Amino acid sequence: MDDACGVFVSVNGRDEGAGTKAEPVKTLSEAIARAAEQRGAVYACAEEFTEVAEVPAGVAVFGGLDCANGWGWIGETAKTVVAPEVEGIALKVIGGEGTARIEDMSARAADARAAGGSSIAVLVDGATAELARCELIAGNGADGAEGEDAPSEMPAQAEPGNAGTNACSDLDTSGAPDETLPGGAQVENACDGSALSIGGEGGAGRVNNGGSGQIGEPGGLGAAGSGEPVAGDWSCAAGGTGQGGDNGPPGEEGLAASGPGTLTSSGYEGVSGGVGGPGKPGQGGGGGGGAKGGAAICAGGMQGAGASGGSGGPGGCGGLPGQGGGAGGASIALASVDGKVTLKDCVLKAGNGGKGGAGGDLQPGGLGGLGGIGGTGMGGSKAACDGGKGGQGGNGGPGGGGLGGPSLAIAYRGETVKQQGQTTLTPGTAGAGGPGGSSNVAENAGADGVRVAEQEFS
Repeated sequence: MDDACGVFVSVNGRDEGAGTKAEPVKTLSEAIARAAEQRGAVYACAEEFTEVAEVPAGVAVFGGLDCANGWGWIGETAKTVVAPEVEGIALKVIGGEGTARIEDMSARAADARAAGGSSIAVLVDGATAELARCELIAGNGADGAEGEDAPSEMPAQAEPGNAGTNACSDLDTSGAPDETLPGGAQVENACDGSALSIGGEGGAGRVNNGGSGQIGEPGGLGAAGSGEPVAGDWSCAAGGTGQGGDNGPPGEEGLAASGPGTLTSSGYEGVSGGVGGPGKPGQGGGGGGGAKGGAAICAGGMQGAGASGGSGGPGGCGGLPGQGGGAGGASIALASVDGKVTLKDCVLKAGNGGKGGAGGDLQPGGLGGLGGIGGTGMGGSKAACDGGKGGQGGNGGPGGGGLGGPSLAIAYRGETVKQQGQTTLTPGTAGAGGPGGSSNVAENAGADGVRVAEQEFS
């Protein structure tokens, strides 16, 4: 083999060297760059190179050479090893004119460390590539990131309803029979600026009858107490007290991650779990009924309005949702993205896929406000009724679990990879899907990754 055949490389060389057998360059990247300019070949010693290698189309890399003994071929027993210390893709073949040929090399990808990172031994990006007697060994994919939890503390309890007014507290000196004491004013709880819960206004106290309170919002429940007689008699126990508001609906759980993920020139990307939905606010309690007044109930024997009802407490705010868990990283020996790849007598081994990340925990909904107290009676008149308590806000939705990382000897998009001779494919173990948030309470765990020799991506 003559010096004019190509560029020679050894870990004991110098990148400033001539690139000959006597004066090889030190790095594969330097040797490949020179060979690309000449559309030539690289001759590499059977040594370990701790760098990422990128081979453009039209360049041939021949490994497995004994540079200590005349650069003879020993590829049957010793390979040229490409084993970068950084995670990701160990060897990448770039598209262009011509065929990239690689012989007697062992590409070994490190275990991924960044959350959701993948380990890929060789990625062919839109290139025509022929690999002979090569080893493609991927490390383990990294576990996916945990979904961010919502705050564990529930939102602050809503403010209580307003109290009603006591009988005779606002007596008109004329003793006019149409005198009215307004009920406790409604109370609003604006949770996030868009979700509103309102406690119903208390019923008015009047001379001849007590007024009904208002219903709580949102929705049509949280019924108000009535100041009108019920079956000939009126009392708070017989329908005058405002009804408590219903609890708010919970937020939807985040979608569980599923599907194969995507394969691009940058590598593999899995599917993350979905974000949960926020809980809805609780319904406001209904206002309490007002009481009837009448003659001679106030000081000096004057008639006056009865006590007015307390307003309902507003509902509590809904809880915030958990975020989705990240996808586990893949372990792929060979990834071909729109490439034309032929393998001859090669060994492909994938490591283990990373586990999917757990979905984030939900935040429980806040407590509703207590109902306002009804006003007190006087001179034998009855007390007005209390407003109802606001409902508790709905819990936020738990985040969905992330997809488990796959373990694939070959992953391809486009043409299938041709296999010749004694090529063997050995996948590792796929990663488990991440559980849904809050101990998978909504059963929205991500799907497990797949373990197969060959996987097609669209």
